Amino acid sequence: MTDILTKGYELYAALNSGDADALKRLLRGDFKGQLSPGLPRGLGKNYSGLNAMMGEAWAVVDQLFYLDVKADQFFDAGEVLIVRGVYDGTARESGKALRAPFAHFWEYDGMQFSQLQQITDTGLWRDSIIG
Repeated sequence: MTDILTKGYELYAALNSGDADALKRLLRGDFKGQLSPGLPRGLGKNYSGLNAMMGEAWAVVDQLFYLDVKADQFFDAGEVLIVRGVYDGTARESGKALRAPFAHFWEYDGMQFSQLQQITDTGLWRDSIIG
């Protein structure tokens, strides 16, 4: 198994367990994240810096949803890890289920992930919050 795939499996384990120390080890401090435009509560935008991604994006998602990031397939594309899967969970306020497919594109510098581009069906996210 290649290093990028090994780190990818570690990354999704950390995302699902909320292991901030592992995320800080796997992601660069100058990490950049691009979440899909149209996500609820203004989440669909660009984030600059690991603290912004963790505090302004993932923490807010955690406040809004009980969520598992179920990664089904990992593809080593050299300096990019492509992950396909489904967000599976429940909106905390409405109690409505969320099951939204995703594709994640993670840039990798040989040591850490430096950037994420997320593609998902944002309408499913909004629908689950509305109830």
